Amino acid sequence: MNSVMRNRFQRGVTLVELMAVVVMVAILATLAAYGVRKYVFAAKASEAYTMINAIKAAEEAYRDETFVYLDVSEGDLDSLYPNATPDSTKTIWNNPDGNNYLNWQTLGVNSTTVVQFGYAVVAGAAGATPPSPGTTEQDFTWPATTEPWYVIKAVGDRNEDGVQAIVVAHSFSSEVYVEREEE
Repeated sequence: MNSVMRNRFQRGVTLVELMAVVVMVAILATLAAYGVRKYVFAAKASEAYTMINAIKAAEEAYRDETFVYLDVSEGDLDSLYPNATPDSTKTIWNNPDGNNYLNWQTLGVNSTTVVQFGYAVVAGAAGATPPSPGTTEQDFTWPATTEPWYVIKAVGDRNEDGVQAIVVAHSFSSEVYVEREEE
């Protein structure tokens, strides 16, 4: 009886069992790496959400005082500030060399940290047609404008592959549209 007990405890694992464990660990590691990467890119996109919310609040405050929204980018949604050509570099917000610097100062939007996206804001009066934000996956159909309006566009190319993430918000609704957030 003692020898039967000894054989049972000395048995160990087979090569097949060991390989099964290795495969399971590899699958879990792959899923974890994908999940972490997804959260990192989502965290990087949070800059755009934060700045867009600040721009929306500043536009509403500006309208409360002047009864119009400020056309910061002078009608051009491709005139980005502070990164005129967004890439992986980060830029300080108060960039005197940036597009429409004085208009951004007038609006009063500021960031205490460096930013990676470029931002543009176009505003217009009632009856004027808002510009297309240049998205490829969403065709914006604007309602008839009976009030002043604004359109905000944030553009980033965080991995410098030439494909840009685009974030769009406007005064017609509280929704924020995101195209290629993982970029």
